[in-house]
Amino acid sequence: MNIKALLKSLLLRKFTTGLLILQLAITLGLLINSVILAVDTNNKLAQDTGLDIDNTLIVSLHPTSGEYRNLDYYRSIVSQDLHQLNQLSGVESVSLMNQLPINTRGMLGNVYDLDDPEIVRRDIYLQDSKIFLTNEELSSTLALALLEGRFLTKDDQLDFGSNENGNVLITESLKKALYGEGSALGQETNNGRIVGVVKDIMLDPTLPIDKQYGVFGNRVMEFIFTGRYYLLKVIPGQVEAVRNKVSDTILAVQAERDIYRIMTMAEHMKRFYSHDKGLAELFLLLCGLMIFVTAISSYAYSQFHISRQKKYIGIRRALGARKKDILLYVLTENWLVYSIGCALGLVMALGFNILLSQYISLSKPDIMMFLLASAVIFIAGTIATLIPAIKTSNIPPVIATRTV
Repeated sequence: MNIKALLKSLLLRKFTTGLLILQLAITLGLLINSVILAVDTNNKLAQDTGLDIDNTLIVSLHPTSGEYRNLDYYRSIVSQDLHQLNQLSGVESVSLMNQLPINTRGMLGNVYDLDDPEIVRRDIYLQDSKIFLTNEELSSTLALALLEGRFLTKDDQLDFGSNENGNVLITESLKKALYGEGSALGQETNNGRIVGVVKDIMLDPTLPIDKQYGVFGNRVMEFIFTGRYYLLKVIPGQVEAVRNKVSDTILAVQAERDIYRIMTMAEHMKRFYSHDKGLAELFLLLCGLMIFVTAISSYAYSQFHISRQKKYIGIRRALGARKKDILLYVLTENWLVYSIGCALGLVMALGFNILLSQYISLSKPDIMMFLLASAVIFIAGTIATLIPAIKTSNIPPVIATRTV
């Protein structure tokens, strides 16, 4: 096949050919980045959180009665809630928290050792560490893994209004940021004295895995108005049975409350990534439409230009060209256009990736992704061109004499 002759033929219709090449490049660029976004989202949903996300129930609620302005009354209701929820069949433990893991917002604050307050300037992540107000049951509810020291106990709850910072648990990554490989036990921070270090759990998915800085203190009953979430550790297989009883159990204690959501930690995680997942699905839908439109464009492009080459093709048939030679000629011309489009599409994919990375977290495209996306484009284009190519191969030699 004479590639130089094919290129010369394409240059004779450079405007329509250029439009098709541009369409191919945009389609390939979108396809590659859409697949990357979908793969990234699935990988995020599958990553290890350090939590038993399938068997941990979250109850999000808020009181509606003015009686809750009395904090002692508020605490008494919460204590009854925790007791009643603990009595449910299938519940292993219940805790109260001011905020949830796997979230970007919430109660944030700087954390530093009292002997080295300037460390927050050297590690900016220490300026927005997660501060959890909870109770002594949290370690059981979240099944935290203790690496050093002990968990929080009832004795770690300070008298209300105390000026002391009290005792706290910290995450492993925070311990390493503050003290390196040394022991953190007994160290004094601006948030309290460290009595234990727990293995990292996913606190903020948008942060690096070694920057999951978290401080846990047994102070939620003092600041009871921040306790918006009940967390229930449920026996595997009992989640739905427990979920169906939670609302009635809570409202039986005090009915003047809004229960916003009862969801598993896994559902909470999916909700966190719902924007990414929706965006990936939208992009993939757009790519499907782009591939379909590109296939139609390829068909129209081939059909139109073949119709203008009937005499030339008839002459070739008269000179002995076989049907498969004509078929190969048409397909090769299509493959040449697609090769140029895919080459430009690689540049387009990198450009889209850089642009999208300014707004969302997105992996870089690799050569395998480019090859697979190009294969999809080539297959779609070949199928679209096959019908006019077959029609062209059936042009009889007599066409050459009719147009003399």
